[in-house]
Amino acid sequence: MALEHVAQGQTRIFIPGVAPDPRGILLGKSCVLTFSSVEGAVSWLRLYSAEASLDELLSGLAITKATTALGTRDILLRIPAISSHAADRAARIARLLGGEIYTGSNKHFVKYRDDKSPYGYDVVDVGPAPADIDTLLYGDDFVQSYRHAGDLPFERLLFRLSLRRVPGADRLADSDREELVLVVERGLAEGVVRYFWRNRVSARTGLFAPQSRSAFDEGRSERGFMLFMVRGLPERMLKLFLGTPGVDVFRPRGNACAVAVGYQHPIDLTSCSSVFGSDKYHLFWPGDRVDILPGPLELVDIADLTKLDISIDKAITEKPFANGVNDAISVDFQLVPTVVPSARIVGTLIDTKQRDWLKRLLFALPPALLRGQRVAVTDRGILVVAEATAAKATDTFGVVPLGQPLKAIAPGLLLPVGLDVVPRVSPEVLARALGHSAGMVTILVPDAPGFRVADSDLVPLERRTIAKLEIEAAEVTDVALASGASPSVVNDPVGRFSLWGFPEVENRKLLGGGE
Repeated sequence: MALEHVAQGQTRIFIPGVAPDPRGILLGKSCVLTFSSVEGAVSWLRLYSAEASLDELLSGLAITKATTALGTRDILLRIPAISSHAADRAARIARLLGGEIYTGSNKHFVKYRDDKSPYGYDVVDVGPAPADIDTLLYGDDFVQSYRHAGDLPFERLLFRLSLRRVPGADRLADSDREELVLVVERGLAEGVVRYFWRNRVSARTGLFAPQSRSAFDEGRSERGFMLFMVRGLPERMLKLFLGTPGVDVFRPRGNACAVAVGYQHPIDLTSCSSVFGSDKYHLFWPGDRVDILPGPLELVDIADLTKLDISIDKAITEKPFANGVNDAISVDFQLVPTVVPSARIVGTLIDTKQRDWLKRLLFALPPALLRGQRVAVTDRGILVVAEATAAKATDTFGVVPLGQPLKAIAPGLLLPVGLDVVPRVSPEVLARALGHSAGMVTILVPDAPGFRVADSDLVPLERRTIAKLEIEAAEVTDVALASGASPSVVNDPVGRFSLWGFPEVENRKLLGGGE
């Protein structure tokens, strides 16, 4: 049986289930690729995934073991014919690997187009397929029939493929180290948390027990590990972890899987992300091991696992603050100089020796600044803060230009301008470690324990400005007329200049006249 060339614009087609597409190329609902072994099908998936996404083919992709009438076995890879462009790519890769490609529907498939027939092929004499035949392929000079001997699900094939060692793949560029996954044995987890925090590496972590330790083993393991999602891991740390027993480094390949650094999966996992789903996370290890974790991953910031050792004294009336934290991964708290400018200066701490200076300065303060300050006199000094410090720490307020300026890093949490907290934890974590909460003002100072005062102990500055004044009571005199007295009215001459309010004699003097 010989094939016939399809001409441009031809509409009469004998092969059932095929028709010209908008480009005039004969195309059916599916394409069938034939290979002599599973390696050929895997190689085709590998090359296709490197050029295009497999997700668009997975809805109709099927890998089948098929036998011929002579008993030989082939691998049939069926993919949906989404377009002639995708079919052209599939044909080019299949022929590169020694395979063939056909297009059609149901059981009948004809050879896909090539250089000899740019618009495809047709068969004039098409007979019904026998009932025991599952696939009929029409080639140049033959008709090949196949019976299906079994299916090979793509997902099963994906997890059975072994990772390949890639020379030099463990030397990652900066962009490749932007996000990495570390699997750490539980005995090393505390040291890794402390190491990341001290080196200011952003990381999130969680404790997991994988559902399966191997793609070939359905058994469960009770042994868990700590998983770290690390951002911007320095190159020196990457080298350290790659050489540390108990620590394994992975590169994420999409949102639901990661592959060990230095290795590569035969198929680009980012091109088939729909296989993994969103409810599981897969770790591909060397040695045919795949760990399946519940997803999406629920991780916490390492700052929430780190405790601070801080001593806090109490000013005014409250008891001294005691941290009471004793943790194996805690680190010392320090205030260090910083060159980063602060736009949140909300108060000042004035030495008690400068009390007279403050009194003189109060005469020069404008009314708005005087009314917007609150003050508390403590054994640590005179604390002057803006009215809204404890309520809102993101605004900039006018402050008294005296003493040590204070900036707000959280509502009610103040430290001197020009200093910063190390380790650089978030303000929320620092406040929780200090025992700081709403209704109090906490001040951190260098070379001395910090202190705090109750917000209610701060009074408006203008109330403390004016000292107590001595006021005498005035005697009230009764000027009422005596009982029975009658007033008399006297009409005296007012003169010519009565409106001036002077007597006549005085008016003549003003005008230069005599007596």
